Amino acid sequence: MRGLSETGFRERSLSASPYVLIIQVGMPLAVFALFAALFSLLDTAMASHLGTIDVSTVAYMNQLRMILNSIGTGLGTGSMILINRAYGAGDKEKTNELMNTLIRLMLILSAAFLLMIPFVPFLLKAIRTPDEFIAEGTAYFRILIVATVVNFVNLIYINVEKSRGRTGVIMIANLSMMVLKFILSALFIYVLDKGIAYIALATLITYASCAIYALPHLFDRKSIFCIRPSLVLRPRKGYAKSLINLSYPVAVEDSAFSLGKVIVNSIAASYGAEMIGALGISNNVSGLAASFENGYSDASSAIVSQNYGAGKYGRVIKVYKASLVVTFVACFAALSLLYAASDWIIPFFATSKDGLDAGFMDTIRRIFIYDSLSCLGIAFGGAGMDFLLGLGRTRITLFLNFLKIFVFRIPVLFILQHFISDGATALGIMMMISNCGAAIPTTLICIAIARELREKERMQG
Repeated sequence: MRGLSETGFRERSLSASPYVLIIQVGMPLAVFALFAALFSLLDTAMASHLGTIDVSTVAYMNQLRMILNSIGTGLGTGSMILINRAYGAGDKEKTNELMNTLIRLMLILSAAFLLMIPFVPFLLKAIRTPDEFIAEGTAYFRILIVATVVNFVNLIYINVEKSRGRTGVIMIANLSMMVLKFILSALFIYVLDKGIAYIALATLITYASCAIYALPHLFDRKSIFCIRPSLVLRPRKGYAKSLINLSYPVAVEDSAFSLGKVIVNSIAASYGAEMIGALGISNNVSGLAASFENGYSDASSAIVSQNYGAGKYGRVIKVYKASLVVTFVACFAALSLLYAASDWIIPFFATSKDGLDAGFMDTIRRIFIYDSLSCLGIAFGGAGMDFLLGLGRTRITLFLNFLKIFVFRIPVLFILQHFISDGATALGIMMMISNCGAAIPTTLICIAIARELREKERMQG
C-alpha cells in the first residue's frame, strides 16, 4: 500500500474489496494501537517498580492528561472527516485549505494548554485530587502537558498517513518510539533511580523525536496535505467554523469519557488509593486487546468518509459490515493471547523493588476477570462508532459516549456498591456492563443509518 500515490490510494479506496482494504490498512494501525497501549503500559510498569502510590498517581494523572489530549484528538478526528470527504471527491484545493485550517486551530489550542502549566497545583486541588497524588504528580503532569502539545504534531501526521493509506509508516514510527521510550524509562528508573517525573520526561523526549521526523513530511510541497504557512495565517473564511462545528462533539465526547474515568477513579479511591492503580493496570492490560481490535475499525473511518464524499453509499455499508467482521475476529484472537499470557503479566505489575505484593496482584486479577470481557463490546461498539464518525454523525457519537459513561458506567457503579462488598469485583463488572451495554444502542443506530443510506442509494440509481 505504501507504493501507491495519494491519487492511487483514493481510487483503491473507492473500488477494492472492503475486507482486503480494512485488513491491509488496519493491520499496521492495529499494531500501532497495540504498541501505543504498550506505551501506556510501560509507564505503569515503571511506576509499579517504585510503589503502589506511584502507580496510582500515574494512573490518575494520565486520566487527566487524556482529557486534554481528547480535545486535540477530537479536533483532529472531526476535521479529518471533512478533509477526507474533499479528498474522496477529488477536490485537491479544498483538501489542502481545510488541512491548513486544522493546523491553525491546533496551534491556538496548544498555546492555551501551555498557559495552564503554572496553575497545575491549583487545578489539581480544585478537582479534589488526593494530597499524596499532588505531591507526587505535579511535576509529572506539567511535563505531560508539554508532551501532549508536542504529540499533536504526531496525531496530525498519523491522520494524514492514514488518509493516504500509508499505515505501514505509522507502525514503523511507533515501533521506533517504543524502543526509545523503553530505553529512556529504564535508564531513568532502573539505572538512575529517579521518580515518576522522569517517566513523563521520557514520554516528552520520545514524542519530540517522532515530531522531528513528522514535520518534514507534513511540509512536503508535493502532497495534497502539505502545510502552507500562508494558508495557516490566512485561511478561507468559514472553514474554521465548519471544522469546529463537526469536531466539537468529538472533542466533548472524548473529554467527557476521560472525565468519567476521573470520576470512576474518585469512587474507586473510596476503597483505598491503591484501588486506582489496580483499576488502571487492569484497564491497560485489557487495553492491549481492545487497542489491537480498534486498529481495524479505525481504518474503516477514513474509507467510509472517502466513499461517502464520492457518493458511493452502498459501498459505505459494505465497509461497515467488513469492519464488524474483521474487528470481531481480531478481538477473539487478541483475547485468546491475552488470557494465555495473563498469569505472568499481572504478577509483573504487582511487583515493586520491595518484591511481589500478593494482595495487590489479587486485586488486579479480580478486576481483570470481568474487565477483559469488555473487549467484546468494544469490538462491536468501536466498529459502529468509526462508521458514524466516517459519516460525520458526531452528535450521535457524542450522545452514545455520554450514554456509556453517565448511564452504563457511573450509575451502575453506584448501584453495584450496594450489592457487592468487594470493590475490585464491583469495578470489573462495571467495566464489563458499560462497554458491552453501550455497544447495543450503537449497533442499532448504525443499522438504522445503513437503511437510510440504502434508500439514498436506491433513489440515486
